[in-house]
Amino acid sequence: MEEKSLFWADQLAEKIVSRKKFHYTDEKVPKLEKFVVKSAASVSGVLHIGRLSDTIRCDAVFRALKDLGVKADFIWTADNVDPLRKIPKEIPKSYEKYIGVPVTDIPDPWGCHESYEEHHKAAYLEVVNQFIHDRMKTYSMREEYLKGTFRKHIEIILKNYKTIVDIQNKYRGKDNKLRDDWSPWQPICEKCGKIITTRVIKIREDGMVEYECKDYDFKTMTAKGCGHKGIDDPKKGNGKLMYKSELAAQWANWKVCTEGFGKEYQVPGSAFWINGEIIERVLRFPMAEPIFYEHLIIDGEKMSASMGNVVYPKDWLNVATPELLRFLYNKKLMKTRSFSWKDLPMLFDDYDNHEKVYFGKENVENKKEEEHMKRLFEISQLKKKGYSGNVSFDYAVMVSQIVPEKTFLDSSIEIMKKTGHLKGTEDLDSVKMRISLAREWAKKYAPERSRFEIRDKVTSEIKSKLTGKQKESIKKFSEELGKKDCTEEEIMDMCREIAKGTGIETKDFFQGAYLSLVGKEYGPRLPRFVLAIGKERVIRILKGVG
Repeated sequence: MEEKSLFWADQLAEKIVSRKKFHYTDEKVPKLEKFVVKSAASVSGVLHIGRLSDTIRCDAVFRALKDLGVKADFIWTADNVDPLRKIPKEIPKSYEKYIGVPVTDIPDPWGCHESYEEHHKAAYLEVVNQFIHDRMKTYSMREEYLKGTFRKHIEIILKNYKTIVDIQNKYRGKDNKLRDDWSPWQPICEKCGKIITTRVIKIREDGMVEYECKDYDFKTMTAKGCGHKGIDDPKKGNGKLMYKSELAAQWANWKVCTEGFGKEYQVPGSAFWINGEIIERVLRFPMAEPIFYEHLIIDGEKMSASMGNVVYPKDWLNVATPELLRFLYNKKLMKTRSFSWKDLPMLFDDYDNHEKVYFGKENVENKKEEEHMKRLFEISQLKKKGYSGNVSFDYAVMVSQIVPEKTFLDSSIEIMKKTGHLKGTEDLDSVKMRISLAREWAKKYAPERSRFEIRDKVTSEIKSKLTGKQKESIKKFSEELGKKDCTEEEIMDMCREIAKGTGIETKDFFQGAYLSLVGKEYGPRLPRFVLAIGKERVIRILKGVG
């Protein structure tokens, strides 16, 4: 019997296709022609890499379903009937008049798209499509409401709104029950065009809703109601369902089998579980299986524009690949992911190790772990490719800093070939990409220990910092280097022998060598550094110690 995969997306895919009955009732799950994976986003706001996590993880489940041999679709919805809540810094102050208006109905302040929402949606999809395997089918909720896509679901929900109130009240405290006139439908005011300001007064037996437009206080701003009292026909779609109904309608309409949610939705009474009960008890379709996940934090803190720790996708792509972000997000879902720019080399190393295991270059004693590593690497790829044989990111960082700016790619490749790090079997395009990424990382994000510049002359200031024994050992080192070609291991042995012979601690010898070469008391691993620079150049510099 074939063992089941340990990879989370494969396990979830298996669970989805093998479901027999509903979660909340004993109804049988209908036979589906295809399995639909859904991702969604509110497209206004700061577009950072954390907002890509949901779609990347949904893409992994979509891939896993297809690998099971079943038909699958991957859809994405713009939850865009939401109101404008505040005015971002780059938006004119005059846009305060649009507070409370759906973002789809606000002019584009940059003048390049039909609306404020369309501007942000285009930017979002342009970015997210660089990180996923297949293009998604995209939907605008504002357009779908107006087209009548949700007409039948709205009718059913309004007819059964008391059941929906009962479902929600199960999870609310006795002093926090929904009011009797609560409505699952929120209309857009026919007079002022705002959505957050409409307060439904009554749901009539004919399905129409009566409403009044009143002020609504956001955290920092107030959406001014116009005072209009009107009657809205929800079937015309000029409004939206409340989220604790809308999600259920989306699942029912597109026959969604799974969707991603942050860990906060795990708790009973969250919008996820309430929508799950609504779809099964009211709309009579099985609820979606959740993809619960932890959110990404940066240096131990939540990403926040006000804190200045936001990582934008364009920043990521300047120093890393889409595959690496997929790799990061597709590890264990419920483990907190704290990212720091200084740790990027370690993430690349982890990725490279998985590549070696995938292509059989390295073996793992635990075969289950080996299969898991292979699957994680496979699901992280955007397209099929062979073994890259890439140099380590750390080594690329070092080499990229010791070559001329104008010829850094060719010069780096030449050094790597000379030192034996490239043997002619590697994917040179991948290697060049890594060198370019490493060079940018060194400039922008590398900690001070990873940044250096070769000093072609030992200054008098540096000489004054060297002890007599350091000078003696460095002089001996430059002499021994000139006698023969050496490997990294042989240079390391040479360093230890010279330090011992001159009565100096090995660490003090290294400190003196680094001071002479880069003007700092530390640097890359010295034997590797010497071979990369070229021993002739190193000898020439060290002879200047005197």
